[in-house]
Amino acid sequence: MALRLAAVAEALTGVAQVIHGSSQAPWDLHFVQTGANLGFAGGNNVGLRYIRSMAQPDEAVFLLNNDTLLTEGAIDRMLARLCQGRTGMCGATVVYHHGQRRVQAYGGARFQPWLGRARHLGAHAAFDVPRDPASVEPQLDYVLGAALMIRGDCLNDVGLLDDRYFLYYEEIDWATRARRMGYDLGWAPDAVVFHKEGATIGSSSNGRKRSLLSEYHMVRSSLLFTRKFYPYYLPTVVAFILLKSLQMIFHNDLARAAVRTRALLGLSRAP
Repeated sequence: MALRLAAVAEALTGVAQVIHGSSQAPWDLHFVQTGANLGFAGGNNVGLRYIRSMAQPDEAVFLLNNDTLLTEGAIDRMLARLCQGRTGMCGATVVYHHGQRRVQAYGGARFQPWLGRARHLGAHAAFDVPRDPASVEPQLDYVLGAALMIRGDCLNDVGLLDDRYFLYYEEIDWATRARRMGYDLGWAPDAVVFHKEGATIGSSSNGRKRSLLSEYHMVRSSLLFTRKFYPYYLPTVVAFILLKSLQMIFHNDLARAAVRTRALLGLSRAP
């Protein structure tokens, strides 16, 4: 099977360009320059539209962060799992790249809508501990966007990522729409992807290491997602946001608390 790749990145000019890879390369590689930083959803949507213009309707699409390393056979294993039943999206075993051989996520995460918070499945487990997909997959509420494969018919039915999210909650929005349309989420445990988490913008899962930009969008996207899918949980989500902000004030992390407050009030990140 021919491998077709599209790498999406911000351009130096305002005009989108397509640069075709060398004819001598073992794959069909395309560089798509967007002209601006469109965020995770917006940037990936550029690539998704471009791939869909060339691909067959039933071809799978693989989203892969630029701060990841694929292990041999990962794509084939994810594709094999994606072909089973009504699986619409499939994740990999995502492992932190920093050398401790610790798991970031078994495929994705469990989401708590009453708090607007997610917990990665298998987080910080030893890399070599075997896990049964049958015990993990029923807990999957979304697939981690760092390494996400989506079936062609699922993409056609669900549509593109919601680009109102600049950062965070795009994957769970996508997965929620897919699940409500009858698609399942899968995990290929032997497909291993190493992730240099947050290397570009400081989007670490460790709150104290998260950049202010990431902090702002974490709150903003949480509210957007809750209003869209779980409006009846909005009071508890807001209360949880306020509680976390008060904890930051107590720990003298005033800049972070201020950014969260601006997001909660619907203000821009910078005064």
